[in-house]
Formats: sequence, structure tokens, C-alpha cells
Amino acid sequence: MMTDSDRIEALLDIVDPDRTAGHDRSAQLVVLGYAERVGRAGFRPTNAGWTLLGDKGRAFDAS
Repeated sequence: MMTDSDRIEALLDIVDPDRTAGHDRSAQLVVLGYAERVGRAGFRPTNAGWTLLGDKGRAFDAS
């Protein structure tokens, strides 16, 4: 089971090119809906993943 901090770390592994992505942690994010597969070995965050990484409590900006 992944905690919020584990999910954030795994998402950072995906989006930060200086970090090494863990394939098994990224696959867990796919199951949880925070990432999606891209190609054979790639992953990218979903809207839910970006929201988890975003500032919590930030005002909604529709523009």
C-alpha cells in the first residue's frame, strides 16, 4: 500500500529527468489512476497525478 508521500515520490520519479524511475512503483500508480502507460516502458501522470503534485488548497483558475 502506498501512502501519499510514496505516491508523490513515485510521481516525481516520473516527471523529474534527474531522478531514476522505479518501474514497479510507476506501475502501482497506473493501478491507482495517478499515471498512465506511454509506450513500452514509459509513464506519465494523469490529471489526478498532477493534482496530487500540485499545491493543495490552491484557488481554482479556469483560464
